Amino acid sequence: MIKYIAIIALFLISYSVYSQNPGFTRTDPEWVPIHVDSVEAKSHAVINNPYGVAESLRVVLVSSNVPSNWEGVGICDINLCYGTGVTVATAVYPPGNTTIYIYYAKLPGITGAATSTWRVERVSNPSQQSAPVTFGTTTFPIGIQQISSIVKEFSLSQNYPNPFNPNTKINFSIPKSDYVSLRVYDMLGREVSVLVNGQLTAGEYQADFNAKGLSSGMYYYSLRAGEYVDVKKMVLVK
Repeated sequence: MIKYIAIIALFLISYSVYSQNPGFTRTDPEWVPIHVDSVEAKSHAVINNPYGVAESLRVVLVSSNVPSNWEGVGICDINLCYGTGVTVATAVYPPGNTTIYIYYAKLPGITGAATSTWRVERVSNPSQQSAPVTFGTTTFPIGIQQISSIVKEFSLSQNYPNPFNPNTKINFSIPKSDYVSLRVYDMLGREVSVLVNGQLTAGEYQADFNAKGLSSGMYYYSLRAGEYVDVKKMVLVK
């Protein structure tokens, strides 16, 4: 009797393991920034093989939205990196977690934003699949650099140097991925420069502002990110 109970228990455990779906989890922020002069952005993810033995799994592109003037979206799995345009990557994965990455390729100077959604499925039973995971990337312009990827709150720092002639730097932080606008205005409220206008991931950024061609005087710069708004003033002295 005990023998039969052990056999049944072993069967139930085995069935439970082999009826599980593979896991797929994004480890980077949903939006990964790529500099306008860069040629590639990577989004890392983890595939979980829950079956206790090496298993053939495939990563499948569900949908993508990539600018037509970009080279496209691709994948690097446990074995190799595939060229852009490849929509399925099949490989044998060991038990547990394995890191792979999705990448976006473009030419230097090309701007825009791109997204792609992927899932992982078991080759022997494609109905056993992970939930779809969406990745994204967006360019940020020349003169903007990310200093840190970990911040706790929104902030807009005083530019430095201040007063300045004609170059100054403006630091700002956003604690989550958001659409960001950083603009400069003159005393009459006229917009004189757009430093940032697009999606950025969480982090601290530094923007370079060159006031060449502008007259001496007081200027304002405004940061908008979601519901957060802050304005500070700076002085150009020539």
